[in-house]
Amino acid sequence: MKTFLPSFLTATLALLCAFVGLANASADTAKPGAPTFKRGVNIANWLSQNDESMPYAGTWFNEEDIAWISTHGFDHIRFPIDSRIWLKTDGTLDESKVAPFDQALVWVRKYHLGAILDVHFIDGADFNSDAASDTRVFTSPELMHKAEKLWRTLATRYAKEGVYLRFEVLNEPKAELNSQLNTFNLKMLAAIRESNPTRVVYFPCNKWNTIPNVVDLELPANDKNVAVTVHFYEPIVFTHQKAPWAFAAGDKMPAVPFPGKVPDLTGIVTSDNPMAKSLPSAVSIEKDIDPMFEKLAAWAKTKGVGREILLGEFGVYYKVDPASTIAWTRAVRRACDRYGVSWNVWAYQGVFPVRKDDGSPAPMLEGLMQEQ
Repeated sequence: MKTFLPSFLTATLALLCAFVGLANASADTAKPGAPTFKRGVNIANWLSQNDESMPYAGTWFNEEDIAWISTHGFDHIRFPIDSRIWLKTDGTLDESKVAPFDQALVWVRKYHLGAILDVHFIDGADFNSDAASDTRVFTSPELMHKAEKLWRTLATRYAKEGVYLRFEVLNEPKAELNSQLNTFNLKMLAAIRESNPTRVVYFPCNKWNTIPNVVDLELPANDKNVAVTVHFYEPIVFTHQKAPWAFAAGDKMPAVPFPGKVPDLTGIVTSDNPMAKSLPSAVSIEKDIDPMFEKLAAWAKTKGVGREILLGEFGVYYKVDPASTIAWTRAVRRACDRYGVSWNVWAYQGVFPVRKDDGSPAPMLEGLMQEQ
């Protein structure tokens, strides 16, 4: 089994409240034949978060995979990329590193899908929760300028692509102050708009794309092609059960059903785990999912009117029992449908899969695409 980790890794353990988004189709996608960007999937660990077992641009992902995605009900793909890999030391693009993404876009167009270029990492920003986490881009003029130059370069390169391609300025930022992220977002947008005046651009919320921080998100009033993206993995004690980076007990952790009672986790969730102080006694749709959509809907009616909001990541660890996985995934998807949210599941293959490594459908796919 390949180890395709969700983008926030252990970061979500430090922040246990996340919500999903309310969406309205943007003008840029209203053209006949344009991708709707309603049901998407992330290609995890292909162009980002790589190691020896998951090399950059691994051959495991190819045209057949995009054909499978197209025939199984998805209409767009989110491509997380590590921009640090894409840049040479002189600041220009390394064509050999960009080439796999360009080839993927050829396949995306062939199968009439949409694509999101998600800058998962930049120099000066990552989404780890420990002391080594890098957040310098939000306070360093030099790194901010470097980020602007990156987006100016990327935007110019892809300026002639159709509306099937969208940009996401940064994955799961964690600036110390929400106002610092606003400065970053607006500077990146200005760099993009020099060559792409109408392309849809996604702004993230601060602190790992969590909705409590959306209240401070600044959206330019004169640019309706700026959308918002959020992430959702709650409750972590369910979605990440048995994941070794979340719970040291790993496979020895008792099963947490959904919906259902949370078993005794004494000794499983240790005192140094951020979840230790807030473990629920039970998990359910009514308590853990629906209220989050309702709160965001209330926000969207005032400050998010007319904006598309994308649930850019959500998913369940592969060792969770299939019935519970289907129930949770279906509940989140139904909430998205109810509030008009666009979504992008994490992920295609790996440890949060919609497709198993043997090519067969994984339980999350049933929750996404089938009713009971």
